[in-house]
Amino acid sequence: MLSEEIKQQRLNYITGTDAAIICNKSPFKTPYKLWLEKTGREEADDISELNHIKYGNFFEDGVAKWFEHESGKEVLMPDEGMIFHPKMKFMAGNIDRLLKKENAILECKTAYTDKDGWGNGENVIPDYYLMQVAHYCITGNFDKAYIAVVFSLTREMRWYEYERNQALEDKIIEHERRFWEHNIQEDIAPDPQSIEDIIDFYKVTKSDPVVANSEIVDDIEELKEIKKNAKELDTKEDELKLKIFQFMKDHDTLLAPNGKKMATWKFTKPIQRFDSTSFKSKHPDLYESFRVPGKRSRRFTLSRSKKS
Repeated sequence: MLSEEIKQQRLNYITGTDAAIICNKSPFKTPYKLWLEKTGREEADDISELNHIKYGNFFEDGVAKWFEHESGKEVLMPDEGMIFHPKMKFMAGNIDRLLKKENAILECKTAYTDKDGWGNGENVIPDYYLMQVAHYCITGNFDKAYIAVVFSLTREMRWYEYERNQALEDKIIEHERRFWEHNIQEDIAPDPQSIEDIIDFYKVTKSDPVVANSEIVDDIEELKEIKKNAKELDTKEDELKLKIFQFMKDHDTLLAPNGKKMATWKFTKPIQRFDSTSFKSKHPDLYESFRVPGKRSRRFTLSRSKKS
């Protein structure tokens, strides 16, 4: 578990969890979002109280011990808080464990299932974690990395191995160096890679129109077709549900002829909602004092004109 001091220190370096983000291989964050955080324009979301984060932090030692039991290897806690590359000063990291008799590290993970790209019987590691341990091996000049993962759904532990991959590591170094020198030191924002990025990057819209090229024209027509199909599918879904509900009537469970459960249709507990309209009417000053601006958004509307 990282202290607040180390969390602040990490903002001054590129760390293992940044590697996949910078290479645009992260499902959690974009390079633009990371740039906002590294340059102090935006604070990183505090995820320390999320259950899956606490689960991983509190069970890290258990994962390490389970790895020792299954692999027959011994691990130890690193002496220093962070490791640093001797030449590329922007590269640093926090490692979970060192191997006693190898120039290697152990990264401890927890996951619900292996559906996010973990191999079952194969040494397959999701890109996000692969790049993380590759970054550590570059930074600390380790020969190898082990990743031990406990899957809570099946209550099993598997461990994977990363052998040094020069092509992958060259790619990581190239992306990280450019991010640090071009985006951080020169203070130039990376290109937006998500809708949220674009909305934040272009804070003011221009009233003058932009003319679409042939590729965008095709994209617009494809999007129209997708939305049309989605609407038709939604209508069909509603029709099928109505037919099924009419058959079920006041029964909350539907069984197949062989007795296997096919579906349930049960009442949920009423949701308690805050009546903001009444509160505003009775306490207008207090209501105003608690109002906060929401997230900016841009409404995208497709015109009905046909392709010309």
